[in-house]
Amino acid sequence: MRETIQLLRGIQDLDRELFQVRSELKRLPDERSRRRARLDDLQHQANEKDRAIANLSARVKEIEDATTSQRQRVRKLESECANSRADTALIVAYQHEMRSLRREIGEAEEEGLGLVEQVDALKKERAELAELMSAEETTLAEYEVNVEQELAAATAKEAELAAQRDKELHREGVVREVLDQYEKLLEAREGEALAELDNKTCMGCYTAVPSNVYVRLARGAELVQCPSCTRILYLAD
Repeated sequence: MRETIQLLRGIQDLDRELFQVRSELKRLPDERSRRRARLDDLQHQANEKDRAIANLSARVKEIEDATTSQRQRVRKLESECANSRADTALIVAYQHEMRSLRREIGEAEEEGLGLVEQVDALKKERAELAELMSAEETTLAEYEVNVEQELAAATAKEAELAAQRDKELHREGVVREVLDQYEKLLEAREGEALAELDNKTCMGCYTAVPSNVYVRLARGAELVQCPSCTRILYLAD
């Protein structure tokens, strides 16, 4: 069993590197996706502001058209009022309608002014978003070039390590059941299936183990696992 543990320790060194390389192969595309999602989110925000600007601008145009029509009506009433000097009741009616129209025009112009201010604020925010998007696009383009290079290097390294690992296993040979157990632990413990037992403490999880665990390990007759983290234990040379 000591020979098996020694072989697993050699493979563990390779697997530690493999785990790091494969983690990088996963991290790089994930990071690229995250950056693309960030840019998509900024574009969505920009589209929302464009729609808001368009809607508010359309409302401002409606107000302008309505107030233009109301002013024309006021001018017409002023003319009619001037031509109705003898009809007091009609003059009063004209004056009442003109006052109402002028009040409505004033209220509409106040609303329109508020909307224009909102449009200006949105346009400023949209311009800031455009600058940010431009910077993000430049950064993403540079990152994607670098990421492709890093992915190519990591893929080549993974293939090299995997080939070396297969060669070691083929040369020495490990019982299938032991290898299966070891590889399950690799997956569960993020590339660290083995742990040194130092002064009756597992260096994988830093938990003290019972004395009988140390005794079993010292005998070297069986595969011994940490009762806490389940890593395969070994004693330092």
